[in-house]
Amino acid sequence: MDKEILQDFLPEATELLENAQTEALSLENHPDDTQAIAALFRAFHTLKGGAGFLEAVQMVEWCHHLEDLLDKVRSGKLRFNSQMSDVVLQGLDVIQGMLEELRQGEYPSAGPADLGKTIQAMASGSYYSAADETQAEQYHAHPTTQPQNSTSGEVRADPDPGADCDAAILYVEQKPQKDGTPGIFLQQETKASADHACSAGASDLITEEEFERYLDQLQAGKKNTANASADVSESPAKTSSESPFAEPPTAKKTIQPVTAGHPAENAESTLRVDAARLDAVMNQVGEMVLLRNRFAAAVQGMSQESEDMVRIVREMDLTVNDMQNTVMQLRMQPCKRLFQQLPRVVRDVSRQLGKQVDLVIEGEDVEIDKKVVDALSAPLVHLVRNSMDHGIEIPADRKMLGKPETATLRVAALHLGDKVRIEVSDDGQGIDRQMVVRKAVEKSLITPEQAARLSDQEAIDLIFRPGFSTNDTVTEFSGRGVGMDVVKETTHQLRGRLDVHTEPGRGTTIAMEFPLTLAVLPVLYLRLRREIYAVPISAVESLLDVDPAHIHQTQGQTIYQVGNQQVVPLLDLGTILHGEPLHLGNEPTDGILTERGLLVVSEVLGNEDSVVKPVDFMPDQNWYQGATISGKGNVVLILDVGTLMRRSLDQSAPVRSPTRSKPVIASLFGQEVA
Repeated sequence: MDKEILQDFLPEATELLENAQTEALSLENHPDDTQAIAALFRAFHTLKGGAGFLEAVQMVEWCHHLEDLLDKVRSGKLRFNSQMSDVVLQGLDVIQGMLEELRQGEYPSAGPADLGKTIQAMASGSYYSAADETQAEQYHAHPTTQPQNSTSGEVRADPDPGADCDAAILYVEQKPQKDGTPGIFLQQETKASADHACSAGASDLITEEEFERYLDQLQAGKKNTANASADVSESPAKTSSESPFAEPPTAKKTIQPVTAGHPAENAESTLRVDAARLDAVMNQVGEMVLLRNRFAAAVQGMSQESEDMVRIVREMDLTVNDMQNTVMQLRMQPCKRLFQQLPRVVRDVSRQLGKQVDLVIEGEDVEIDKKVVDALSAPLVHLVRNSMDHGIEIPADRKMLGKPETATLRVAALHLGDKVRIEVSDDGQGIDRQMVVRKAVEKSLITPEQAARLSDQEAIDLIFRPGFSTNDTVTEFSGRGVGMDVVKETTHQLRGRLDVHTEPGRGTTIAMEFPLTLAVLPVLYLRLRREIYAVPISAVESLLDVDPAHIHQTQGQTIYQVGNQQVVPLLDLGTILHGEPLHLGNEPTDGILTERGLLVVSEVLGNEDSVVKPVDFMPDQNWYQGATISGKGNVVLILDVGTLMRRSLDQSAPVRSPTRSKPVIASLFGQEVA
């Protein structure tokens, strides 16, 4: 298997499968959409060609089955219907599995035989019995000669129907040489086979651009093709009689090995770049940002700042910012890639649950960091499935409640400043607070005493606890208590936040917010006595001067009065991290107001763009997001404010022992945290 061709094929095939699924689902509602039919046909055709170059015979055969079926639809011999949609989508699943095998470096195994026979029967017309007279009559009203197809990586360039068949036909065929190295040859067929090709139609037409691209791919890394013509006999290798794509032997004449062609002039002006290389560039730009910060800090510390030096620093700042923004844009991808799988999920789940659901997708063009797109695929699917299983009622119940029998499930992406918000909302029954709390107590996730003290939001947040489920029986969709905790954990890892808004009888909205990019993190530096820490600015709502007169004690908890109305929990960072509280009123203190409460620190120092470096902490020290280097060149730990405050509110003991043991950091920026 040629690794270079495989690396090019995998991302292209993934995109083709995603697009094919979209077109197949579209055809369910618009079966006469000729553009969708043509696009679906081209997807299988292109996949077949690429799989042939990799000698992935099983994938070639399956793509050919589906291509042949779609060709009958394209030519009007069959009409796309729900049965065909089911079969095509199942076929896509089979090809997706084969693609994963290729990704693991293995040749695809055979697909399910029954499904393959069904596809072949549909294409031949034998699948449709007298019970389906419309399809049967439509097929037999358009008799056709079944095309003879070949397997061994052949890409045919047949002429248009009616073209001059006196001329010989050229096509590309990949054959193994004696040393096992694949070779590429132009083959010439005799007039007899040319006549047959003209009568077979243009089902295997390829464009000049595809032709050139395939040649370039095949020639890449092939060093032994120069002498290939001497190693291969003039007659083509016989295919196995067992292959469903076996072609009757025809007289062929070997011409000569083909040299790589030039790219088409109208080729798409894009370039595939390995994600690892892009990450490496982003890391280098991040290091440049850190150096810029250090340089600017050094200039500010000079006893005499020259105007030239200040100007140079400003110009460098602008240049680095532009470079940083440009590289970050390279990592951005539209949410369409994330949402593309959802129509299929909704279609399949709604059928299995007997529910009617109308999926509405908004904001497909909103762009977000590639890492978020890749990581959110499974969590987003779980949110959608969870909404359909637990939130949306069956049609009969919706009718009794005065709701439309068809529910609306909305998935949307929208920009919010420097963040992207992704929402999954339904018009179902909402979340029952009392049932959630009761189930949490039954599963020993909380005690009855804790349940009595929960606020409404804290009660709803229980659905994200590992092991929580409202179903007593395990089904394909729920009951195991896993899924929502994965959603929360993934959101946390991506530096995002989760919001849940629910109204009984009216529905639920679960929203996830993420920074536009994960490459650079704006942070706020703070001092805790003699130590410097950082917190993400996204976690900060405002800064306050802590007034001891506004500090109160209630039910064993310290609270702080913000303004005339708002009262929030007060958390002393000294107590949380070291078990040594700050002496409020006796030493300088500042307050950082967050979503969960007021965090008291010795001093707020300022903000700066930082590059987060992952750090291996002890298992019981998960309140750090990572580390960065400040403008003064010091290694600074970045606090995860949400985890820190949540743990401090859940337990009275400090999250870190008074021994003040440092986390384990190996080779971080070439130095250790002191």
